[in-house]
Amino acid sequence: MEILFYIFSILIIYSSIMVVASKSPLTSALYLILSFFVLAGFYVILDMQFIAAMQILVYAGAIMVLVVLVIMLLNLEKYKNIKTDMHQKFISGLIFMVLFVEIALFILTGAGRKPTGIFTSEVIKRVGNTQVIGEFLFTKYIFPFEISSILLLVAIIGAYLFAKKRF
Repeated sequence: MEILFYIFSILIIYSSIMVVASKSPLTSALYLILSFFVLAGFYVILDMQFIAAMQILVYAGAIMVLVVLVIMLLNLEKYKNIKTDMHQKFISGLIFMVLFVEIALFILTGAGRKPTGIFTSEVIKRVGNTQVIGEFLFTKYIFPFEISSILLLVAIIGAYLFAKKRF
């Protein structure tokens, strides 16, 4: 299992770098799909098969189909010759340095500690991770779950009204 973790780590680092470094937006989207599949592999290693399946279905499937459709519908030829300003490079470098420092601090201080919680891996294997997710969603996190449902409903209605006005 440990070798799979290292293989997945190398793959997700490579695909994440290629998402940012690719010149073509379609190539970036394909590398993002690869990183979603590798993330699902991490979930399988952690014995979270349900979350891995949802990761593939929702993100690698539905969301990325939407992203690829938007990329293909947009006319990106007119944006190819846009030059970046120096302040954009400075801000991106600053964000990179902050993230690098955060990762280094985590590795130096927090990598040895294991997370603790009420659900250990033995309890999850006995009960099942789908039941644990359901209990959390419908007991402790019912309010955020309902708010996200309302937000999705509003987004669907807004998309319908927006599409109706355009056509």
